[in-house]
Amino acid sequence: MSDSVSEKDFRDIVREIATLSANLQHFMDRHSGMKSDIDALKADLSSVRSDVAEIKAQRSAAIAYISALTTAAGVAWILIGEKIKKIFGF
Repeated sequence: MSDSVSEKDFRDIVREIATLSANLQHFMDRHSGMKSDIDALKADLSSVRSDVAEIKAQRSAAIAYISALTTAAGVAWILIGEKIKKIFGF
């Protein structure tokens, strides 16, 4: 049994190493691309979160505005409702 490697086996080894290197490079390229996609998704998610917070704030402001109008209408009805009933004959 000899410790030497035949030329054919050596070429096969070199070819396999080159294939592994190409596959590793392809994996690294895909990994970098996926990392960029994930970073973009994180930025989009942050944007959506801030939009949701803004919508919630606007909804709260609208609810407060409607409550104020309802209260004002109730007070106005208390103050002038009887007069309106008399005018229209209720």
